[in-house]
Amino acid sequence: MKKTIPGYIGLCLLILVVLTGCTREPQPAEQPVVSEKDSANTITVSIDGSTFLPDATKSIKRDFSEGLTLKKALLNSGLVDFTADGKRIQSVGEVSLDSSLSWAVKLNGKDIQQENWDIELHAKDEVTIYVKAADSSGEGVVYQTTLLKVSGGSIKPNLKRQYAGIYVQECTVRDVLKSSGVVRMSENNKYVVAVENVIPGMNERWVIMVNDKELMENGLDMKLSPRDAIKLELAKVS
Repeated sequence: MKKTIPGYIGLCLLILVVLTGCTREPQPAEQPVVSEKDSANTITVSIDGSTFLPDATKSIKRDFSEGLTLKKALLNSGLVDFTADGKRIQSVGEVSLDSSLSWAVKLNGKDIQQENWDIELHAKDEVTIYVKAADSSGEGVVYQTTLLKVSGGSIKPNLKRQYAGIYVQECTVRDVLKSSGVVRMSENNKYVVAVENVIPGMNERWVIMVNDKELMENGLDMKLSPRDAIKLELAKVS
């Protein structure tokens, strides 16, 4: 009988170890790691292209810090450029607007006047940049747009801009180029002299395309449809 006691004690110890292992609280190191960023210390900057520029819609988060102003947050987003006087938004991303449209900003769903760029933000604030018609009397109207794209091609690869404007019925390619403010036409309005003050060099020209199809010589008289995209690309003459 005495010979079996050690074996009995060993069995009891084994059961005790198993039970202890089943009931032991997990240590902090064994808890799952949560990598989710604390949203309490961020702000959200969103672009709402709506019906004007539906492809421009996006949203990003940026770190919040005390004393952060609305203007600083917009600049820090990497999306917004202001005019030289700092009073208006000139472009968002690569998109600028003609005189028929304007950029506007909402803070937590409320419109912000341009003179309030220095308003201080708080954690979790939501800033929304959107497009509206310059003529506020048309509020509530669903507008359609035309888009002008400018590309320096392989000659000036850093030149990439887009200009949006309200679509005008029966407007032509020439109408959009002239109203953009960045295209200089010849005196007879038959060809493009310069775009963004860039004059083609020898063996270069501005190629005009509509919906990625190059226009023929008389293509400037082509009438456009809503959402048509005109592209001007600097190219070598073969």
